[in-house]
Amino acid sequence: MILGIDASQANRKIRSGTEWYAFYLIQEFKKMLGDRGDLKVKLYTRDVLQSDLEDNLPENFEVRILKWPFVYFWGQLRLSWEMIVNRPDVLFCPAHTIPLIHPKRTFTTLHDVGFKDCPELYDKLSLWYHRFSAWLAVKKAEHIFTVSEFSKQRIIANYDCEPNKITVTHLGVPPLPNPPPQGEGNTKASSSPLRGEDKGGGDSTLQDLGLKAANYILYVGRLEPKKNILNMIKGYEMSGLGMPLVLAGRKVQIDDVESYLHQRPELKTRIRFLNYVSETDKDALYRGAAIFLFATLYEGFGLPILEAQATKTPVITSNTASNPEIAGGGAVLVNPNNPQEIAESIRQIVSNNILREQVIALGTENVKRFNWPATAQNTWKILSK
Repeated sequence: MILGIDASQANRKIRSGTEWYAFYLIQEFKKMLGDRGDLKVKLYTRDVLQSDLEDNLPENFEVRILKWPFVYFWGQLRLSWEMIVNRPDVLFCPAHTIPLIHPKRTFTTLHDVGFKDCPELYDKLSLWYHRFSAWLAVKKAEHIFTVSEFSKQRIIANYDCEPNKITVTHLGVPPLPNPPPQGEGNTKASSSPLRGEDKGGGDSTLQDLGLKAANYILYVGRLEPKKNILNMIKGYEMSGLGMPLVLAGRKVQIDDVESYLHQRPELKTRIRFLNYVSETDKDALYRGAAIFLFATLYEGFGLPILEAQATKTPVITSNTASNPEIAGGGAVLVNPNNPQEIAESIRQIVSNNILREQVIALGTENVKRFNWPATAQNTWKILSK
């Protein structure tokens, strides 16, 4: 059997939820399927593999670099040509874009249908591209994976898709770069973060960024309309807290945010834009944060919720889309369109140690539901039928 995998998303230098999903699935497949004499795995990429993806590549894994001079349509057109000249028995595309020409046994993962449910949050080109790719995937793929029960129900509602054609395989929680020493527990929960005490959590990283442990509020993710950045800033402003708000993520479209802050220069000085950060720095930021604020408008999964819970940082997230499902009771839920409610939740976490410790404990327990080996096993079970 020849299994082809679109590794283009996994091979990106900068990764977010979809890219990490593809990356960790391939990493688990390397462990599960490596050196099997009855199986050959082909990884299709646009460029040479990143070193972390190339590490420990089994002998029965082959890398196929498919050059393409254009920015768009590598998945639809260049991969189609590969399917014509060198077709695998099974093709798996982890990011809902399947080639126009593909094997009968083609599988893909449709992470969410935000472009259907909330089209106003996408620019015209992205909206058309996502709609076309998802339509083709649902119509032509033998089976669809998705990452939450919420996304499964929204796919069924938007595409009139048979439920038995869709399998939910959650994302996992990646290994933490800097796990806390055994027996130390989480010191952030021991007292109010307003005291500004040194709580640990990657001190050197925080010092380099000019931050103090347990004395800032953190958001991690792209900065774009569906992430609701402006309402989170308004909620932070209304909370009246002096600690900074740290926004760690690539700026995609934040004209409304920049216009709002331009009129409030004092508020602007208390907000830190860090752009994309490394995994090690991100882990240190999670550990050092007093609160992780993730009141986004629409998520198919919301991996940062679990990343924060894994570092024993209390989470505030939205009561919409998949966020409650993924948070699993280990977060304070808010209406993302109500900055006053966001502000009140921030004040509660800061002032109420009992609530804070409860949220941390429930979040720590919730993380145990999610792991990459189980996701890979459930995926392979469908692919290999």
